[in-house]
Amino acid sequence: MKAPSHLDFTPEQVEQLVSRLENKCLEQEDYPLLIDLIMAIVWLNMSLKEKDLSIQRLRSIFGIKTETAKKLLKLADKKSNPDSPDKEKGGKKKGSGHRAASEYSEAKIIKIAHQVLSREDLCPACLKGKLFNLSPGSVLRIIGTPWLQVEIYKPERLRCSLCGKVFTANLPEEVMKGSRGDQTAKAIVSLMKYRGGVPFYRQEQMQTILGAPISASEIWKMTEDVSEDLLPIYAVMCASAAKGKLIQNDDTRAMVLSIMEEREKKKGTAEEEKRKGTFTTGILSTLRDSDVQVALFFTGRQHAGENLADLLERREEKLGPPIQQCDGGNNSPKGHETQLSNCLAHARRKFCELIEAWPQISVQVIGWFSEIFANEKSSPVDPEKRLLWHQEKSQTVMETMKNYCNDLIGKKEVEPNSSMGKAIAYMNNHWEGLTLFLKVPGVPLTNNATERLLKRSVLNRKNAYFYRTESGARIGDILMSTIETCVLNEVNPWKYLIAIQEHQAKVQKDPELWVPWKYEKELEKLHPT
Repeated sequence: MKAPSHLDFTPEQVEQLVSRLENKCLEQEDYPLLIDLIMAIVWLNMSLKEKDLSIQRLRSIFGIKTETAKKLLKLADKKSNPDSPDKEKGGKKKGSGHRAASEYSEAKIIKIAHQVLSREDLCPACLKGKLFNLSPGSVLRIIGTPWLQVEIYKPERLRCSLCGKVFTANLPEEVMKGSRGDQTAKAIVSLMKYRGGVPFYRQEQMQTILGAPISASEIWKMTEDVSEDLLPIYAVMCASAAKGKLIQNDDTRAMVLSIMEEREKKKGTAEEEKRKGTFTTGILSTLRDSDVQVALFFTGRQHAGENLADLLERREEKLGPPIQQCDGGNNSPKGHETQLSNCLAHARRKFCELIEAWPQISVQVIGWFSEIFANEKSSPVDPEKRLLWHQEKSQTVMETMKNYCNDLIGKKEVEPNSSMGKAIAYMNNHWEGLTLFLKVPGVPLTNNATERLLKRSVLNRKNAYFYRTESGARIGDILMSTIETCVLNEVNPWKYLIAIQEHQAKVQKDPELWVPWKYEKELEKLHPT
């Protein structure tokens, strides 16, 4: 709706108009004034809705989540019926949080024999039958230790009373040749920092209060040692990811102090950089002929599209373009062809943000999205069968949703430059990418997997705020990439980091055999059961 023209009247004129309305004696010149006032009120109401929308977006950014269908419907209902009472919260009763003993795959098993009886003994109750073994019960007990413990070796020294020669006891070989931090120490501090999000200074504080003070700089050096051991494996992971059948990418902001200082020095000169941002890119690649997933992080000046372009430089032409899943940002790799698929969750979110300003339309569109996601939940696992399933179940829904939205614009029920018009425009502009799952097998509906991946980087940013140098960012990328690839492929990252350090010579010789999804086979060859 267009803004009204300038309204030129005095308060006295309005009072006189109201008086004539009350007495039901309008004059001819009153009608244009009434039209202008009504148009102004309607326009102001629409403008206030847009202002409410902006506030709603800010609320969502600062932690008020309203994207679930249940909450959105409640908001829409409250908007349409402001006097309706709130329903009492219900829901299922929360469980105890206890897990089955079988889930503790790394737990130490302690077998307790019966103190008096044994197998084949005569039953003390009936004195007739013989006892036989049942499966043992399970009682869990949780113990705790500081993640870094210090051992102090004090070798005995003897001195000859006559010649004065000193004889010192030999230290264990691993103490003589190894660094102060052993393999287990290096593995745990790497996991605590780059998976748990515990900054080095907090690890130092914790160690100090537990009576084993270890400086943040020494802990940092431990992670640096692990990253150097992982460097050849990281290179293999990048090469493997470039060959993937499905590559998902996105980025989040990052802070690297050395880059900021460098830009500050160049400010106002001919060398001043146009780009001001620093990013961490998350790339998730699903390999061909397997369900193996490779997670990669890249932190620096480049955004997600540029990092993906660098990765695809390693891709062989005979493999053809991969499926690329992303949102509508700067994620497309220039100079490289991909089968671009856009995220339905991002398109849906555009309408979720409008639930208060446009409740009826938003609920209608969100309902169609919910139907598509429900189809995905019940779809077959096989990619080809899944494609046929969505073509049968979801294609009509997508077309109905598009036609409905475009009819709103065509019938002028929604202005193209309004917030709802922009949400519809986003959907139309990305329609090919949003519907690729109806044409190509194996295309996911959303980029949520990459969003979850980037949460590891966000966690580090919230706790540590920044990287000091680009070298430090590189070390973080290597360790997070390796740890997350282990997690995605159900490999214990603690055991993996220790194994890589123990077998470093073999890793350097043939790193392809020691990537997270293959290393257990190599260990089996070295230590057959």
